Amino acid sequence: MKALVYSAVQHYLIPKTAVVVELEVKQSRFITSLKPVVSLTEHQAHIAECQHRWPGASHYCSAAVAGAPNASQQYAMSDDGEPSGTAGRPMLNVLLKQEVGELSVVVTRYFGGIKLGTGGLQRAYSQATVDVLQAAEFIEKKVRKAAYIHYDYADQKIVSHWLAHYDAVTQHQDFAAAIEHDLAVAESDFEDLAEALKNATQGRVELKES
Repeated sequence: MKALVYSAVQHYLIPKTAVVVELEVKQSRFITSLKPVVSLTEHQAHIAECQHRWPGASHYCSAAVAGAPNASQQYAMSDDGEPSGTAGRPMLNVLLKQEVGELSVVVTRYFGGIKLGTGGLQRAYSQATVDVLQAAEFIEKKVRKAAYIHYDYADQKIVSHWLAHYDAVTQHQDFAAAIEHDLAVAESDFEDLAEALKNATQGRVELKES
């Protein structure tokens, strides 16, 4: 999987569907489950789901980026009994390096009787995370901001054209004496859309942040 890298995160990759892969290292089974999530609560539910699906395992280590890659308050990681820093942190580092978001990864380990050591554990959990990312299908998501416009009916056609051109998402629309429009606009497109609307309507339509 190829990462998207931006100086400021305005686009990032999110998983399209859940996926499970398995890795064996010195007789230990590492079953890695990836699932789309949009909150840390959903991440915790994913851990519980893995515990139920693969009962009796030695460890259920995990990492999540439940929002955009730069939303540190949405990060989570757990070694779940493995030596500190050998599982959750390496897993999270892989996720952050790839600029992915809105996903939870849980690695269920069945101990095979051979100790891997701290370095071996770090490599195994990192590889398990890399493997599941490579197996998953991703789509691109734009970071959007809330915006607002109001305009006369005479400008509706030209406004609709530019909103579609910049892939602005309608959140709410009111039709009264004039049209009021609540939007979600990609941050990277905001200034260009504002200028396009202003120029196309001779300054009558102004895009504002909500």
